[in-house]
Amino acid sequence: MTGRREAPATERAVMRAPLWVPIAAWGFGLVSAALGAAAIVALQADTLSRVIGALSVVVGLAALAWGAAALTLDRTPAPRGAVAGVSAGVIVGLTLLTTEPGRASVLAIALLVGLGVVVACGILRGRRHPSRSTSLWSLIAAAAVVTIAVVPALGTCQGAALLDADGTVLPVVTHGH
Repeated sequence: MTGRREAPATERAVMRAPLWVPIAAWGFGLVSAALGAAAIVALQADTLSRVIGALSVVVGLAALAWGAAALTLDRTPAPRGAVAGVSAGVIVGLTLLTTEPGRASVLAIALLVGLGVVVACGILRGRRHPSRSTSLWSLIAAAAVVTIAVVPALGTCQGAALLDADGTVLPVVTHGH
């Protein structure tokens, strides 16, 4: 016996990352899905960029679902899997820069990497120091910060998909009625 009180197994199993972590995961998921969608529908996309784009969309949807589950369950579900998923998403996003046409938005990739680091560090912080209180104001602040960062990055995803090889923007073709 070590003299310190052991926590019951049910208390040890519950890990709560700070409230801003699921919101950052939503931002990560939105950017990942937008990068993937842009890679899939780009006019000059080849098969490899479409496959990597599809992987990026899947990672993005998984991040959105994980964030929703974390808020709904009031705990951090599958923390190791979430960190692995964020790491895989960052690698997939960086890989989009190397594909043909190779015009993934650098701003969106930078934000994806930044949000991935924030989510992973938040999950690891929650393992060491579980968050006990949740505040509506912290949720609102986190959502505002992520929105301010993510919305411009989403706009750059489509812009990057419409760039031609010479740097001009390809026209968006609309179909008649």
